[in-house]
Amino acid sequence: MARHPLDPPSQLRGVRGGPRRWWSRLAVGLFAPLLALLLSFAAPSQAWAEHGQPISWSLEDASQSLHVGRAVIRHEPGLDAVAFDLAQQLPGWWSEIEESLGRDLDDSLTIHLVNHAGMVARATGMPVWVSGVAHPPRGEIAISMHDPDGSRSDLETLLRHELVHVALFRATAGAELPRWFHEGVAESLANEVSLMRAESLAGAVFGGGVPGLDRIEAEFHGDARQASVAYAAARDFVTWLRYHDAEEAHFRQLLSQLHNGRRFEQSFKDAYGVTLVELDTDWRAGLLGRFVWFPLIGSGSLPFLLVGPVVVVAWVRRRRRLARDWARLDAEDAAERAARVEQLAAAGAW
Repeated sequence: MARHPLDPPSQLRGVRGGPRRWWSRLAVGLFAPLLALLLSFAAPSQAWAEHGQPISWSLEDASQSLHVGRAVIRHEPGLDAVAFDLAQQLPGWWSEIEESLGRDLDDSLTIHLVNHAGMVARATGMPVWVSGVAHPPRGEIAISMHDPDGSRSDLETLLRHELVHVALFRATAGAELPRWFHEGVAESLANEVSLMRAESLAGAVFGGGVPGLDRIEAEFHGDARQASVAYAAARDFVTWLRYHDAEEAHFRQLLSQLHNGRRFEQSFKDAYGVTLVELDTDWRAGLLGRFVWFPLIGSGSLPFLLVGPVVVVAWVRRRRRLARDWARLDAEDAAERAARVEQLAAAGAW
């Protein structure tokens, strides 16, 4: 996505990323659910995202427009400051998603920003509990400032989640994908550390068990507990697939295979060298070890200071990666300007 006048100057841009360290993933995997339990009273409400109906959405109240390159944010009057803030961050988020998916993508988007979740549900034909909806074929997104219960939504994570749905559709050339994969990729790329999701998965590991991939599809439409576990399991499995190798090469190869028209399960065999069933088995075999400390939380056997590495690691990773994303955008803009100058010179315009 080309840089827009709304983008912040380079010295003000955040930084995110850098080389992924095995110890940082270990720290997050070991201690994130502990922090979730300790801070659950302060955790923001997490909306579940769905794909919208293939009809024209009608959100007349989002009557103001803000353009960022080929993206437009349509918002309600009074939400100017919020829309402006999203516009400033949108190029960096999109570049970050492109890098994770390993492909330069069409960045034309229409984002509707409204106050209340009920407006999103009515306009898109989705359930009343959604705060965000994406229709990937149209590149259209609707998000709300408030969740159905009236609390403030985690707007940044919500929008990133919906952006990933659109980007994944484009990265795979509209391949038909299971719900668990679409939601898992969106959850994994939208927010690297989700405390509530980690807590849900840990509870399932030591509770009723983590549903198989065939059952996860149905549990997305189950009750709140079932849906929460389904999202958490899909997220963790996709994150495990992404970090299967240091540079995420296998994951990008998987998406390339899907883009080229390969069948879903065959794409896993081509990219990872083993079947999806084998990958799923390996992932599940490691869950107990990763969450073995979870029963200790109730007994108070884990010191509170163990939480520290989670916060530090997540903060450092986010700042490093954003720096790399903005540098990439600057380089792309410079190359684009140079190409235009060459075209003008060749045409004798100068």
